[in-house]
Amino acid sequence: MINYNKLLSEYLPDKEENEKLFSISELVKKKINDYCIKENINAESMEVGSLSKNTNLKCSDIDIFILFDKKYSKEYIESKGTEIGHYILKNGYEKYAEHPYVSGYINGVKVDIVPAFKIDEGETIVSTVDRTPLHTRFVNSHSSEQIIKDIRLLKIFMKLINVYGSEISKSGFSGYLCELLTIKLGSFDNVIKKFAVLNGRLLIPENMDYKKRFSEPIIIIDPVDPNRNAAAAVSVENLSRMKVASKLFIKYGNLDFIKNSLAEEKRKRGTSIKIFILNKPDIIDEVIYTQAIRFKNKIWGIFKKYGFSPIASEIFVGRDIEILIEYEMDILPDVDIHQGPPVDSTEILKFIDVWKNNDRLMRGPYIIGDRIFVDTKRKLTGFYPIFYSEIEKIDIGKNLNGLKKNIKIIDVNENTDYEVLKRFYFKSLFD
Repeated sequence: MINYNKLLSEYLPDKEENEKLFSISELVKKKINDYCIKENINAESMEVGSLSKNTNLKCSDIDIFILFDKKYSKEYIESKGTEIGHYILKNGYEKYAEHPYVSGYINGVKVDIVPAFKIDEGETIVSTVDRTPLHTRFVNSHSSEQIIKDIRLLKIFMKLINVYGSEISKSGFSGYLCELLTIKLGSFDNVIKKFAVLNGRLLIPENMDYKKRFSEPIIIIDPVDPNRNAAAAVSVENLSRMKVASKLFIKYGNLDFIKNSLAEEKRKRGTSIKIFILNKPDIIDEVIYTQAIRFKNKIWGIFKKYGFSPIASEIFVGRDIEILIEYEMDILPDVDIHQGPPVDSTEILKFIDVWKNNDRLMRGPYIIGDRIFVDTKRKLTGFYPIFYSEIEKIDIGKNLNGLKKNIKIIDVNENTDYEVLKRFYFKSLFD
């Protein structure tokens, strides 16, 4: 059986790290409060996030909110919030969630300073970040020493099976969601047991009205906002991974089932594989990953439209954007079977007239079932001319459109070595 205390000791911050984190947090909060008093601003600082709830793991960030009175406008708190953020984080840079905030480092620790409105429970929020302090209060008011231990175990488990993180590139379980699951179900073991036997979607609380209102794979109603599904970011794939991992964990009683892959070497698959590479623009990963997915889907669409029969894909976003597509054939046959209208259609004679003297006609017209067909000669049979012709017409995202001419295409062979290819060949349950 797994030793929970040993597992926790590997992932929890030590006394020195905790003291450093709390020291930085107190310093930032004091600076914010002093600034607001000096400038006569009706606002105060509040620590939120995992550190404020004692559920943090090693190398956690610090999240400090500046809670402004609701008398101020949204434009004011955005402007003043970033001003205060830059005052404290001298080398900070602005990031954007629903509104801008400042991120930077103090003594090697990442600190986010986020403006928000001070909202009491039950009040209408102005922006989505306004809920965060309420989340902190809820978790702290429903925690115990054992619950905190179990929340941390759940976070570690989810990190190990690669489903932890709500960012778009992960579409997994947030820290707050781990806290809610543990609080609502009572323990780490109960969460694992729940997912191990779960059939279909997860619903907490089990109210059928919520099941009708929300369409996501997991529905966990936010206790501070009954109109919000706190699990909306979780993908069906990550729910599936959690189900399988929970079954395996209960069966074996350890974490040995988490391996890179059952495959030990690249094996010839009798297919063709291309890798499309683009330089990554200097924008935040959440934005670029969305456009990388769009780019992959558009390339897949070209393969499918022209009959190259794509069968698998993979994405890696690192220094560059790498898109892998596996497909059945490199060169299309000269003949293309073109389906016409049903024989009962008023367009049938027009279709015959169009094709009867066409230079590209290779066979037909002929009838199969209730439809008319012709075999035509393809204009293009190789992928490269088709791709370069089609990609010019396609929107692949505002930050990538200007890079189309710089797309590098790699025909994969036994000597090709790219991160996206490693992920493709050695893909496992928990990638």
